[in-house]
Amino acid sequence: MMRRVLEWGIGLAVLCGLTAMYRLHGGEALWFMMFLTCLVLAGGMLVQLLGPRQIRVERSLPKSLIPSGEAVPVTMRIYFHSPLPLPWLAVEDHYTGGSFRRVLFPGFRRSLTYRYELPALPRGHYGFEACALEWGGLFGWFQGRKVVKGEGRFIVLPEPLPVGQECRPAASLSYSEEASPRYPRFADGMKGMEVREYVPGDPPNRIHWKHLARWGSLHTSLPEEAQASSYAVMIDRSFSGYMPDGARAGEVSGEAAQQGFETAISTAAGLLVAAGRAGEKAVLLGSGFRTGVPGEAGGLGLASPQETEPEVTGMLAALSGLTLSGGIPLPAQLQEAAGNLTGKRTAVVTGYLTDELLRTVSGIISSGGYVDIYCAGAAEGNDSIDSASYAAAVHDPGLFRRAALLSRLGAGVFIVHDGRVSRIGHVETTFPGEGAV
Repeated sequence: MMRRVLEWGIGLAVLCGLTAMYRLHGGEALWFMMFLTCLVLAGGMLVQLLGPRQIRVERSLPKSLIPSGEAVPVTMRIYFHSPLPLPWLAVEDHYTGGSFRRVLFPGFRRSLTYRYELPALPRGHYGFEACALEWGGLFGWFQGRKVVKGEGRFIVLPEPLPVGQECRPAASLSYSEEASPRYPRFADGMKGMEVREYVPGDPPNRIHWKHLARWGSLHTSLPEEAQASSYAVMIDRSFSGYMPDGARAGEVSGEAAQQGFETAISTAAGLLVAAGRAGEKAVLLGSGFRTGVPGEAGGLGLASPQETEPEVTGMLAALSGLTLSGGIPLPAQLQEAAGNLTGKRTAVVTGYLTDELLRTVSGIISSGGYVDIYCAGAAEGNDSIDSASYAAAVHDPGLFRRAALLSRLGAGVFIVHDGRVSRIGHVETTFPGEGAV
């Protein structure tokens, strides 16, 4: 508004000055200058009074779920009504965290179409906030402006971290020779078609007697719920989860904690994608998830291998909107959900394996749960994965002692470091008194 008043003030001041000079001195040159000034003022008035009306802006994207690191084209379509030709039209489209500006030359056209490219954006939920349009005369004077409210949202999915077969939760069922094999407790339900070798402690009503009569060896029928491998993924959203054990809040900067949290998000996404590709069931546990399809425990469940891809995409979309907060610490969340984790495989993604988390996980395992822990709090840029350099990177040499204790209980402890996942049991420790993992 102030700009419009200033433009008209300058224009009228120039016209008044020329009129005064013409009355004092006369002359054809001053008359011609007055005539041009009147034409410019009249044109500016017409542009502002009869400029674009009923403006409608439409945007289209090839997809609303965008993989991280991928640039996506946006098609813009602008419709308007105007009795006058427009010399130029500047369009600035605002989206969350950025904008794109382009100058168009409509002339007598009343619909315009062009494309621009959204740059590679970090994971998150985005939306088109507004579209600002400006127009004016030939020389850019006496501009008109209108802001059209933006519509449409899109989601940038997190980048899944590659997780090898040996580092998936299924690997927790085959540990070292010292760890005795443990099998999930039988869930209630009808016997399925699949069997496995008998293990002492299996219920007698699950023994496949026909198989014994035919082959002479004991086998156990698996219930229908246990035939498809499945596990749950829980991610730590608390700031305390990304501090080494015994560290104070001031010793860990917000940037370092955020970096560890982003690595944890990528790790959780990698576990879900790996489950989907293997045709396994998976569920995302935790609070604060916003997903399109309701599932168990506030997450999304995979119903069948045929539905794996859309379900995994829904869980990745839920991960894309998560933020690091000072909420309930992970050990407290695990204690609340301990009753639902009995007999299930759970992959816990956090920053560090602390003493409190060690005690909580030990209690869950003793109650019949199966827990794998993925530590994503390591500093990036250190290519070495030997125990000394890794412990120095995370400032937590006690990690290997705690990992050794959990390994003896049958749990898997993995580190996420420099873009790869490694099991701590495969790293040779060199700390006196810490024990080999």
